[in-house]
Amino acid sequence: MSERPLLEIVDVHKRFGAVEVLNGISLTVERGEVVAVLGPSGSGKSTLLRCINHLETIDGGRIVFDGRLVGYREVDGRLRPESDRRTARVRREIGMVFQRFNLFPHLTALGNVTEAPVHVLGLSRAEARERGSGLLARVGLGERLDAYPSELSGGQQQRVAIARALAMQPKLMLFDEATSALDPELVGEVLAVMRDLAADGMTMLVVTHELEFARDAARRIAFIDDGVIVEEAPPAEFFSAPRTERARAFLGRLHQR
Repeated sequence: MSERPLLEIVDVHKRFGAVEVLNGISLTVERGEVVAVLGPSGSGKSTLLRCINHLETIDGGRIVFDGRLVGYREVDGRLRPESDRRTARVRREIGMVFQRFNLFPHLTALGNVTEAPVHVLGLSRAEARERGSGLLARVGLGERLDAYPSELSGGQQQRVAIARALAMQPKLMLFDEATSALDPELVGEVLAVMRDLAADGMTMLVVTHELEFARDAARRIAFIDDGVIVEEAPPAEFFSAPRTERARAFLGRLHQR
């Protein structure tokens, strides 16, 4: 029997008031796979990531990560909210990088990266420093360990945020428009780190508007519009011959910019 996907999203619904933001999303991500999520603004992409990490609760369906329900447990065939402790145990295996860097301004780059491994994983300060130093070197910041966020460029801060997520040794990395808050000249340095992670076999679900990255680094494209996955295809197929009118219109608008 083949190994089940690392992430299984099954008929997920999410509403904010009367607005149905996710309307029956189903998607799987295999171990070691990079899936790029594309779609227009307001289509539900960021909400989907936040539901995977249980930063938002879902109104229907289920999300299964590494064989475990996220945020819920099944009792007599019905889903019940899981305890915060058990949910946190699952969540710490899912790294997330946001549009904004969300670094602690009073901590150095190394301090930001070591905080969670010490307080959540129980690593010693020495172990956490060794891990953090190695990860900051990996993202090209080995010489900026003692720099504070205010002393770093936006691209450098986002690379610290990536190192911080990696310090928890996640099985899955979620990227929510990780380059959208950056000046254009800084985008490339963050995408280079993401490409390296993909090449190293990290499982990644990436919401992005960087089409070249999606084309080159992803194994699969999931195109979302109005809370529904309208189309799913390998990058070469999606970009050269999208099957749906909505995908063709989306790509056409981007190419006109």
